Amino acid sequence: MKRLFVFFVLSLFLLSAASILYAEQDDYQKGLTYYQKHQYKAAIKHLKAYTKNTPDPRAYYLIGYASYRIKDYATAKKYFSDVYLIDPEFKVSSIDAE
Repeated sequence: MKRLFVFFVLSLFLLSAASILYAEQDDYQKGLTYYQKHQYKAAIKHLKAYTKNTPDPRAYYLIGYASYRIKDYATAKKYFSDVYLIDPEFKVSSIDAE
């Protein structure tokens, strides 16, 4: 009986962890889709949600560029700077958005 309980608890933990990871990837994909459609405010919303737990330089760059496109230059500058703090070797060509 104890083994069944442990198995059940472990299964719940793994399912919740998988759903969190999927939700984060879903935010990135949604942000990317909105970015490609030039819907920058929606893209920023989803990409910021994604970067709360995932310091991904691609997402930071996209937030920076989307912010630039909506003329929020201070935010754009911050996110562009953050990209190179996260990954000093970052290249724009590593983005699968364009």
